[in-house]
Amino acid sequence: MTTIDRRGASGEAKGAVDCSQVAGLFLINGLGMGNSTRCYSVIQRLAGTGLKIHVLTSGNGVRFFQDKPEVASLRLVESFFYAVKGNLLSAWRTLMSLGELGRRARRKHAQVEAALTELRPAFCVTDSEYTVAPFRKRGIPLIALNNADVVVTEYFKRRNKPRNLMGQFWLLEYPDYLFHRQFVDLVISPAAKPLPPPHGRIRRVGLIVRREIEELARLTRPVPPKRAREFRKVTFMLSGSILGRIGNLCADGLPYHISVVGIDGPSNGAVTFHGKTVNNIKLLAEADMLLINGGFSAVSEALALGKPTLVIPVARHAEQYVNACQVVEHGLGALATADDLVGQLQRAHATNAFIGRAEMPPAVDIGGAGQAAGILLEFLQSRGILRRPSN
Repeated sequence: MTTIDRRGASGEAKGAVDCSQVAGLFLINGLGMGNSTRCYSVIQRLAGTGLKIHVLTSGNGVRFFQDKPEVASLRLVESFFYAVKGNLLSAWRTLMSLGELGRRARRKHAQVEAALTELRPAFCVTDSEYTVAPFRKRGIPLIALNNADVVVTEYFKRRNKPRNLMGQFWLLEYPDYLFHRQFVDLVISPAAKPLPPPHGRIRRVGLIVRREIEELARLTRPVPPKRAREFRKVTFMLSGSILGRIGNLCADGLPYHISVVGIDGPSNGAVTFHGKTVNNIKLLAEADMLLINGGFSAVSEALALGKPTLVIPVARHAEQYVNACQVVEHGLGALATADDLVGQLQRAHATNAFIGRAEMPPAVDIGGAGQAAGILLEFLQSRGILRRPSN
């Protein structure tokens, strides 16, 4: 019998529970890489308790999880997509793609049904996935890793935000928030600051980052401030999705060497393309500055490391805009666009000052993975799925 001495998010001992013979399923959107890295951080903690974890995912998620020893089985499911026009997200084209998205949803429904029949999981954790009927039919508890409540709260708080965010926000972000309030049993919501949860089903945790990032942050923070001309290496973490491809970075006159992670391209003296590198920890550790899209996982890791950061949120994407604003508010850097990125780097070097960088940015709570695992185990015990071992 495998038991653990489980500790909750507060660190208070809650007693031993029996995790043997219990299987769980993670249903993960694989469009980008951030959903996978976030879930894996929680899976690592859960697998250490004796829980057997299965993963259903798509796209980049399949590639990410294929060699992870904590995963008992890995299955491919259909993926959804954002529609784009001219490399920009298009809410209207996404709406017009509902027919194809519906066909994919039916295929995914059948794939999930088959997996549940074979695996018989006791619970399911979802991340940016919305196939719920098969779980409801079987009475399987649904737990979501999702912070749409943070996006909605921060979006409404902000004045003078770009008007072109409205379509994506009302079509995708706000319905995402309502969906998770209505159709899941528990929402574990990471945030960079301790916002009060707006609903009883939502539990707040700190940022969820990779275990290697937690260790690197402990070793390197606080980051000693450098003048902009002291920077030598810059790491650009592009999103794993097509929305992260913002154009040509091989411009003349770049004052820093840039390592680009996420896409392939022609390297030269100023830019090295590393492609879809899953393990980019060394590049992050060596970087004097980060260039990132506004995906939540990339922003979380930038906040964890406390390094000077320029954020290029995907245009017309409300969540990425809100995430990018977190970097600015924490004194790590500024927003940029594909058009002014090179100019900002050149100005920083010319003025020897990095815009938006505070002298000593505050540390943030990056213990969200352990907190999420504790909350999940507590929830499973409250449902009788985990039990205290008999004497």
